[in-house]
Order: sequence, then C-alpha cells, then structure tokens
Amino acid sequence: MKTRRPVSCIFFLLLAFALFALPTYAQKAKNRTITINTESGASLYVDGSQVTAPAKIKIPKYATVNVKVEKVGFVTEIRDYENNGINVIPKTDFIQLNKDEAYENSFVTNLANQDIDIRPSRNAEESWILLNRIVTGTFDVIAIMDKTTGYMATAWSAKSFNSGVVRTRLIVKTNNTEPLEYKAKLVSEIAPPGTSVNADESFRKWDRVLRTYENVIPDLQSRLSVN
Repeated sequence: MKTRRPVSCIFFLLLAFALFALPTYAQKAKNRTITINTESGASLYVDGSQVTAPAKIKIPKYATVNVKVEKVGFVTEIRDYENNGINVIPKTDFIQLNKDEAYENSFVTNLANQDIDIRPSRNAEESWILLNRIVTGTFDVIAIMDKTTGYMATAWSAKSFNSGVVRTRLIVKTNNTEPLEYKAKLVSEIAPPGTSVNADESFRKWDRVLRTYENVIPDLQSRLSVN
C-alpha cells in the first residue's frame, strides 16, 4: 500500500490542475481592439462588410472576427482573429498582399469563353490540315479529333500559380459547310490553389487568358483566310 501513495498523490494533483488551473487560464480572455491597415487601393472587409483602412476593430472575448483584403492584381488575403484567451491578438496588424502571378501572366480579353467565327478561304481539306497545324503548335495533346464532323478539342492544359490553377483548352467545330465556317472557343477557367485539373466543380470561367495562348485565335483567323 505504501508504494501506491505517491502514485495516488500525483493523480489527485493532476486532477486538481485539470479542474482549477485550466479554467482559470481560459478566463484570461477579455475584450480586445486591433487596428488593421493594408495596401493602398485595397478593399478591406470585416465579417463581410467593407470598411475603410486603417480600421479599428473590437473583438469581444471568445469571439472571432474574419478579415479579408482584396486588390486587383494581388492574391486575396483572409485572416481570422480568434479572441479565445490563448491566441495573441496584436494591437496593430498590417496585411501585406502578394502579387497575383496568374494575373501577371495573363491578359483580359473578350476572346475568352466565347464562340469566335473563323471563315477559311481554302477548301475543307486544306483548311483542316492547316487548322491541325496551328492548334498543335500551341497545345500538346488533342483529346478529340473527328475530321468527318469537323470537330476538334484539345485536352486541358493546366498551370499552377500562387493565386490558383488556370486551365485552358481550345474547341473548334464546323458551323457551316457552304460556305465553310468554323467556330472556335478558347476556354479559360480558374480554381483555388491545389485543385486537380479534372475537378470540374471547382473551376469557374475566367475573363482572362494566359499569354501562352494569346495568338491562338488571331492565328486561326488570319492564317486560314490567307490564300
């Protein structure tokens, strides 16, 4: 029995600490105030409402405040300030934004996700051969090619950036045979960072096109119409 007393003492000490020490520690939470500033020209949102920077924000004890900062050409920054008595809430915080790599490597265009008319001046055979040559000069993989129906679709080409994953593909289909007319669509979509290229539900249409594909539609329009 004597050998068990030290073990029993330790157990009761730990139990007492759990019952009294931890609640006392948790009670250290109190109302806090933080002043948040950010980049010039950025939009600052606190719990979904836009405010002017610098913003003085009150965070009640045991509450969490969500802060989002947006600026064109920069990666959106989202932070949660949880006032739980454990996390340190600074008196001031400057939210610095990182440049959006996808934005810097793309351009806005009305050619994205739109059907563009291509009217070749060559016959159907010559036009199809040249069409293939132009498309494969930019895209590595053709997913679907049907000469009979005049339909072609490249596989998705994806590139990852700090702001997200951009995927691009080209779809060309015969719209009319007499006279010959194609419709070409350069599909450009973006999803959050780390998204699989095949996760269709995560992608949304993007009104920008990566500079890699800047000349695809203009080349189809100009080269197919030259005799």
